[in-house]
Amino acid sequence: MAGVDRERINAILLRESGNSTFMQRQRKTDESTNRKIDQMKRRLEGKDNTSVNDWRRELNKSTIDPLLQRYRGRRRPLSTCVVVDMDGFFISCHILDHPHLANIPACVGGKSMISTSNYVARQYGVRAAMPGYLGCKLVEELSGGKETLTFVESDFDLYKKKSSEVRSVLEEYDPNLSMYSLDEAYMDIGPYLEVQLFDKTGSLSHEDIRKVVSSKPSSKENKVNLTQRKHLHEHLPIDIIHTAAKELLHSIREKVKTSTGLTCSAGLGSNFLLAKIASDFNKPNGQHFVGSKEQEIIEFVNPLPIRKINGIGRVMEKMLRGISNIETVKDLYDRRAELYFLFKPASANFLMRACIGFSEESERLESAEEENCDTEEALHRKGISHERTFPPTSSWSNLCTNLEKITLCLVRDLKDKHLRPKTITLKVKLDNFDILTRATTRDIALFQNCNLSQSGQGIVDIVVNLLKEVKREHERGGAATKTKISQKGQKRSPFSVRLLGVRCSNFQHHEDTQQSLHRYETSRNQDCADKPPALHDNSNSPVKNPYLSPKSTKIRRDNKETKRSLDELPSTTAQSEPASAVNFEKQVQCPLCQVNFPNDEDGNSLLNAHIDECLNATTVKKLANEETACADERVKSKKRRLIDFFGS
Repeated sequence: MAGVDRERINAILLRESGNSTFMQRQRKTDESTNRKIDQMKRRLEGKDNTSVNDWRRELNKSTIDPLLQRYRGRRRPLSTCVVVDMDGFFISCHILDHPHLANIPACVGGKSMISTSNYVARQYGVRAAMPGYLGCKLVEELSGGKETLTFVESDFDLYKKKSSEVRSVLEEYDPNLSMYSLDEAYMDIGPYLEVQLFDKTGSLSHEDIRKVVSSKPSSKENKVNLTQRKHLHEHLPIDIIHTAAKELLHSIREKVKTSTGLTCSAGLGSNFLLAKIASDFNKPNGQHFVGSKEQEIIEFVNPLPIRKINGIGRVMEKMLRGISNIETVKDLYDRRAELYFLFKPASANFLMRACIGFSEESERLESAEEENCDTEEALHRKGISHERTFPPTSSWSNLCTNLEKITLCLVRDLKDKHLRPKTITLKVKLDNFDILTRATTRDIALFQNCNLSQSGQGIVDIVVNLLKEVKREHERGGAATKTKISQKGQKRSPFSVRLLGVRCSNFQHHEDTQQSLHRYETSRNQDCADKPPALHDNSNSPVKNPYLSPKSTKIRRDNKETKRSLDELPSTTAQSEPASAVNFEKQVQCPLCQVNFPNDEDGNSLLNAHIDECLNATTVKKLANEETACADERVKSKKRRLIDFFGS
């Protein structure tokens, strides 16, 4: 931001926090990053020494340039992707009721952490995620003691209310928008422009266009509309379309301000990567446009600092600078061969896309529309998470209470977005800023019936068990840390936690869920038919639960169908009927307790709800106790050993 004395701000921050736990942690992280940089440099030197030909040119010609050309060929022809970012959202909500806060350095938060600062405070270097006491020092010293930082207590009910008002306005232009946070929306104004520009008479009002855009056409009609939109530039000059898009975006921002009293900034581009970067160009209360032509995109991204790319953080920035002295996006492109050679495929491909300003997010949104699926977010979302920072505590009850609040908040979002996750990840940040993680992947997705009261408690029980695992492993000195910096022999810090987070990912579509249950029941039926009835007498054996087995805590990074044998789920009934006697066309069975349900739409809903209940903590605990009891019984009844065959 203009007017900020960056060097003086950095000097104050270093003086005040140089010996803090956080800065000590940062230095250790930097040491680890420096070691990785040295290793990569040695790999690069080795490649240069052993290669006779110009390997960079060959790699570019054979692999990278064809890849980039495929990316370029998949660009959208029009710039209709919009990212709307509210200006200082939290503090702006309070300024509506207390206008004097707009003219003094003010922020939302407290002495421990700042959530958002107003633009007066930002002139002094006060920013989000900064400890409040540092913000006070900056304002006091840089103003010469003339001003002090004012703290405002957070009010999330207010923020949610205003966010809902903003969303209501934006949904008039794109009913399928995605809110990635309370103050940031991703939307596509292409469908709205279609109706507006093809209205040659000019008789359609905003309300008329909104009704057309909000209507849900059939799958066939939807595909026709998509085809028409992709070729909209063939019917009208691109300049006219983009002029209309900029005017429409301006009217959207004005309507947000009129309806809510809040200002927003926005970016307009051919994909959401460009739109996100552009949304930060004319803050506050401005907008920026990026054309869809290749030359326009390259001219926009080339001079950008690499940190402007969403996905390149502090550590990646340090590595890119250290390896090849990369400062700008153009440097990324010029050294693309080195990066493709040094980084793993996922990171390398991300950097290749970034260096030409390409993003696949817009394509995933279009594929969701083509599917005409109510749960389109499941098609392109990689994950959804919630996390909270609080004063460090080692109290187990406090940790569980905080974890439950975070989890239930996440459950509400999952329910609203109709997402059914299979993988749950717990994030724990200790008082010394060590990050510990643990994940579990289930064979059947959670929230089959999207019922908060049933599904919410189930996921709470799962994450509490993950927290227990993390705590046990930490106390016995296990390697659960995300960044392995701790030295051997170093005294292990107590399990004092300052942040908890829960992430859900690996989403399953509703149709896939029903097909998986059907395949499961069909395979189980066949399995029962292949075995003699005597093998089904499980009155003395425990039910094995494949969903919460110890192996399930390992992260699975694919969506493949489970390969686990169905033998692991024997029937709990004392006697089983032959498979031929059961009419599976009229009923389905719970795979855990064998309760029957009608094989129709209502029955499937009941079955899904029942499965969630079967997987709650009470059932899991009962199963674990039964397994332990049966194991003890088997040990007691075991009389014949190898030495029993020999005389004493």
